[in-house]
Amino acid sequence: MADADLSLHPLALAFLERLPRQRTPGKQLHRQDDGRVVGDWVGLELSSAFQPIVDAAGAVVGREAFLRSAGDDDQGLSPWTLFSTATDDTRLIALDRLARTLHLLNALVGGNTVPLFLNVHGRLLAAVGDDHGRAFRRVVDALGVRPEQIVIETPLEASAQPDLLAFVLRNYRNNGFRVAVNVASAAQWQSIASAIHPHFVKIDSRKLGRGPEAQERLKWLSALREDATLVFTHIETASADYQVGQSLQQGYAFGRPTAVPGLRASIPSR
Repeated sequence: MADADLSLHPLALAFLERLPRQRTPGKQLHRQDDGRVVGDWVGLELSSAFQPIVDAAGAVVGREAFLRSAGDDDQGLSPWTLFSTATDDTRLIALDRLARTLHLLNALVGGNTVPLFLNVHGRLLAAVGDDHGRAFRRVVDALGVRPEQIVIETPLEASAQPDLLAFVLRNYRNNGFRVAVNVASAAQWQSIASAIHPHFVKIDSRKLGRGPEAQERLKWLSALREDATLVFTHIETASADYQVGQSLQQGYAFGRPTAVPGLRASIPSR
């Protein structure tokens, strides 16, 4: 995977310096004393967690961002429940874009130096009727980040609608982003591989078996589309079973989602 250093551009630094240091009416983002950026959504405090994606040598070559929430009573909502509270498309789109912006800012604050995988909610694919990625591209440009440093990841359910998925992926790619898809099985990837063109294909390692069975399936998967990098997820024990070609791995064996890769101490406070 090519290096995608999310260095702190002067535009991003200026944006971070302007953020308030506490929750402020009318502002969806603020910075904590430790430098992390948090979001405000209907009284819930949103934060970011990042899980590493590694290559065969164990080197971190990417990070996937996950949304966390907490309320004033310390009782937050799971991401699934949180998004289900956005009952109309307008609120869903706003929450989804807020989450991706939050993750990008925290990756910048944390000094992330590898591609950043950002999820889009399944309902968003149908809710946005025109140019997917255009609004987020404006955010990325405003922060001085190159769009190819970002990998937009579609959810598992999107792969059941290959025509819609192909349209969405084409739009994100046209906006300069790299794209990743999740598939439910080797058979599903085989059925859609000729119709869609992702940079990464993610599949649950638990669907592949272990030992020789896994190795045979991996070789077959790799041969389906040599221009797409396979990422095997939910790996709880490091194993050579899921190493083939340039494939990547993700799971608790390599790290649980944590707050930020490493805080920058040099960002001035207001």
